[in-house]
Amino acid sequence: MNHYVARSIGAAVPVKRWSRWLELFVAWLMLLCALPMTLVFAVIIKLQDGGPVFYRGTRLGKNREPFTLYKFRTLVPDAESIIGARLLAPGQKLETPFGKFLRDTHLDELPQVLCVIKGDMALIGPRPERPAVYETICKEIPFYDHRFRVAPGILGYSQLFTPHGTDKRIRSFIDNYYINKRRIRSDLLFFVQASLVLSQRLIRHCLRLLRNTGKRIIHGRQWEERRDTRRYRPRRARVNLMCQPPIQGRIVNITYDAMFVALSHPLPEQDKELDLVLTKGFFRKARFRKKICRMRGKVIRSRATPQEPYCYLIQFAEATPLNRYLLSKYFMG
Repeated sequence: MNHYVARSIGAAVPVKRWSRWLELFVAWLMLLCALPMTLVFAVIIKLQDGGPVFYRGTRLGKNREPFTLYKFRTLVPDAESIIGARLLAPGQKLETPFGKFLRDTHLDELPQVLCVIKGDMALIGPRPERPAVYETICKEIPFYDHRFRVAPGILGYSQLFTPHGTDKRIRSFIDNYYINKRRIRSDLLFFVQASLVLSQRLIRHCLRLLRNTGKRIIHGRQWEERRDTRRYRPRRARVNLMCQPPIQGRIVNITYDAMFVALSHPLPEQDKELDLVLTKGFFRKARFRKKICRMRGKVIRSRATPQEPYCYLIQFAEATPLNRYLLSKYFMG
């Protein structure tokens, strides 16, 4: 991967992607259209815990120059002191109820339009990085500094098309490829595509919010005591256990740390660590594709049903950051 990145960006000289006047026009238009929504969000954020509406943080921009970034606050007021120089982990319950909705739909980044108007950011580009995260996690990543040759953006390829928590090396590779290949025409197409994707995501989350609100009203306290971890039911997802003899099965549901599987044969030894190979097939552009994710796991519970006599709950851990990305991208949906 490093050889490919070096060959593709080795002599790349950044060119200006947007006319400044066009960027300012789009930024002011977005600001005016989002003003009513901003007022509603500000009232909701203020009423839920009384904390500040906006989050202000230092980020690294072009040539690693620090600037102040603005966002709607999505975490508890003292979250930054708890997180420190690390990334927000999925298990940390620091998001506010409304903040989770804003983060999932990327609406928390609307105030960054002000950074575009000030000239600290662009509409499209790699996402800005916290200085502490850069020093502790990203500084040693090969070719990571290439992103600082251009202004950071509100929308980025790696941000939009990779899940939260994707390894920085994978996102750096995607951002570097974009920086080298960017053109005004491709930026315009990406902006339209990103707008459609975010609109679809907003509609889906609004429908889910309405459905959950209805369930909360119907079930009352039982709803508050439900599972915090969301279980995904991937379609056409299979699992192969590399034991002797190999056993195949299907994934009934899966979370970020465990999965419930239905196997074709019983496991001979349930207390041994297993090598797992997850596969999922799908059609894209009239072609059948298959994604493979490898990990290690251990059976923590077995359960039989009349339809599926050999069902097991397997706790697992991803072998590499790439496998975590594949798990989030293709099996958590």
